[in-house]
Amino acid sequence: MTSDWQCEKSLPRVNIVKILPRISTSDLFSRKKCYLGISLENPLFAGDSLKAMLLWAAEKFEQCLVIVGDYLARFDEQIITGCDENHAGKLAIKRGDLFISQTREIFGCLPADKVRLTRWKEHLQTEEFIRSKRMLDDIFESNKDFRKSVEYDASSFVERQKKHNKHLAADADVALRLCCRYILEEIAVFSMLSERGWGVELYPGSELRVLTEVAKGRYPNMPMGLKNRINVELKIHQKRPLQV
Repeated sequence: MTSDWQCEKSLPRVNIVKILPRISTSDLFSRKKCYLGISLENPLFAGDSLKAMLLWAAEKFEQCLVIVGDYLARFDEQIITGCDENHAGKLAIKRGDLFISQTREIFGCLPADKVRLTRWKEHLQTEEFIRSKRMLDDIFESNKDFRKSVEYDASSFVERQKKHNKHLAADADVALRLCCRYILEEIAVFSMLSERGWGVELYPGSELRVLTEVAKGRYPNMPMGLKNRINVELKIHQKRPLQV
């Protein structure tokens, strides 16, 4: 490891809160490859928190694929600003450009053979994604329990935006529909990554309810990648300032 971060005692501590499905940490780290999805609205994906997660991942796994969820955020843009999908996509890409610009130094400190940075849109062209997305769309239409679970997660997202005092340009029905599309696209990418050998997801937050249910085997007709993936919920322990 060439990074000097190992000597930075000021970096937050990272630990595992939960592994789903439940497996031992030795089994987890034997998987060798992981991925970290970047949510542009999550403040933990910046500064020392991001550094700490990347260093932790690079130490625990042989390879870590980082996916900037920029183009995925076009659904957020449509909900919040009310713009059309084409313009929302351009706004989302600009947000991704800004993230990459602001974190260039962080990623530049890590060896490219261990940590690789990618962007959301490039993953939507893969055969595995297209197949998984088609399957999930079909299940969403045909399985009311699966649809209700996706809608629950979508509604939770809308409520969080309201709690953060964000004005939503889209009405409730449109916002819910767009959130469902967001979730279906997101988990189809997760399925594709799992099929391609990136079966361990790291994230500093709790798992979607629908994916928790998939992990418990509630929906047997899911894409194989979703059934085989492992979610690792991380906790970032921010350093408290010294008392003077």
